[in-house]
Amino acid sequence: MGTNENWPSRKLKCASQAEILRSHQRDDDFVKYLREKLSEISQNFGVHGTLIQHIRSDIPLKLLYFVFTSGMGNQTLGEEYTGIVQANLEQRRVPTLTVRVLAAVLECLGERTLLKLLERLQARVNHPNSELTPAAITFLNTLLSRLRTMIPIIVLFHKGLFYICGRYYSLGRRIAGLDYTKVYGPRPVDTVSWGLRLLGVATLIQCLLRIWQSGTLQDTTAVNNAKCISHNCQLCLEATATTATLCGHLFCWSCLSEWLRVKPQCPFCREYVPPSRIVHVMNL
Repeated sequence: MGTNENWPSRKLKCASQAEILRSHQRDDDFVKYLREKLSEISQNFGVHGTLIQHIRSDIPLKLLYFVFTSGMGNQTLGEEYTGIVQANLEQRRVPTLTVRVLAAVLECLGERTLLKLLERLQARVNHPNSELTPAAITFLNTLLSRLRTMIPIIVLFHKGLFYICGRYYSLGRRIAGLDYTKVYGPRPVDTVSWGLRLLGVATLIQCLLRIWQSGTLQDTTAVNNAKCISHNCQLCLEATATTATLCGHLFCWSCLSEWLRVKPQCPFCREYVPPSRIVHVMNL
């Protein structure tokens, strides 16, 4: 009875990095095997090419694998092999179904969905029907481009933290508060953990190099744009300016004609510009 009273004050034994990695590797091998078999079956029965393309993707199969394992409160093959289970170490409890679903969705779709969302936002910012000023368009393009560059670096940085600390295999699991605890079986030797910690340090260094490389690339692009901005379209910033409005702002023909077709005003200063008063510029 005294043991039961002291049990809530005990901490769960956290699974090591090696055990978690081995578990996910075994699960990935099973998903890969399942994908190969389903691909063979679909080809033998002449299934439509679009369905075959979805079968060859890991994400639908990983989600299906989750439904029949963690989604039903069971261990995955990798977790059973290494003797670990999903748990909330702070609250000392098995995570709820909502937490498990959130962790699985974020791990499989989080990064890809966020990148696609940023891509669509950037496309809407650059749409001719946008009422944003050119200064706002330039600022938002820079911001969204940097976010699209930084998101994979943040995911890689979190992986480096996992190699070093051994907590939360993915960023999605950290957000959901879902970790692993060791429940049975022998633990791996400490030398493996030190090797993974060294790998984590190398991963963090790689993140810093990527940040420096992306910053250098953006600075070079900014310098190149500054050199040719006077001769480029002020909307797309790429094509050579061939037309001008009466207020003196330069644009390429396709951007300006598309803009004036929607609203007859200068995209830069909003001054009224009838489409018939476009001035063609030569010898820039």
